[in-house]
Amino acid sequence: MFIALVLIIENEPRVVYLIPSKDLQDSNNNFFVNNEVSLMPSLSNWEIKISSKSIEELEKYTLKNMIDKLKV
Repeated sequence: MFIALVLIIENEPRVVYLIPSKDLQDSNNNFFVNNEVSLMPSLSNWEIKISSKSIEELEKYTLKNMIDKLKV
């Protein structure tokens, strides 16, 4: 399963990211955050924090880079 993230920033070209859900689970970074709600698990969710630093780290998930990986 994948998450598609589209960033639309004023005066910048649109960027599409394709993030494998496994990378969210196995992630050791500050921009994928698991918001686990122990008392009501159905309310648990994932958060993607966007900042200038995280945009640089998200580069590996751009659609162009992910298409090459999916061909393998």
